[in-house]
Amino acid sequence: MRRFLAPLLLSLSLAAPALAHEDGHHDGVMVEHPWARTTGTMTRAGAVYMTVKNGSHEMVTLTGVATERAKVAEIHQSSEEGGVMKMRMVESLPIAPGETIAFAPGGYHVMLIGLTEPLKEGDVFPITLTFDKAGSVPVIVTVTGMDGKKDDHAGHH
Repeated sequence: MRRFLAPLLLSLSLAAPALAHEDGHHDGVMVEHPWARTTGTMTRAGAVYMTVKNGSHEMVTLTGVATERAKVAEIHQSSEEGGVMKMRMVESLPIAPGETIAFAPGGYHVMLIGLTEPLKEGDVFPITLTFDKAGSVPVIVTVTGMDGKKDDHAGHH
């Protein structure tokens, strides 16, 4: 029995990274729950939200993002100044060891400019986040309703 158990455990441990179908993980950087809002048929821009955690013991910096779903993908931050909502591009985003940064409406987000097609509920598409020390982290984004909630009949999560 023991000689069958070791190969089984080894094969399961090698398969585990493939089971993380939408979240990204690389060198201590974890990207969880990536989602985007639906867009109208004439809308040329969209936003991606997620949670990024630095599980390593050193500072890492998010330095870029890319996707084939838009002509340009940038890290942006929305903020309120004097009662007016403003948005600015962020060249890089340092993340301290153990720190979690929420990319959420009204804060940090990945801005998609020049969408190749509208974002429709149920669509999935890849983005790649680039970090100075963790390299490229591929992530699969799910397009959901306006509030980010998705109907999960399968019950996995």
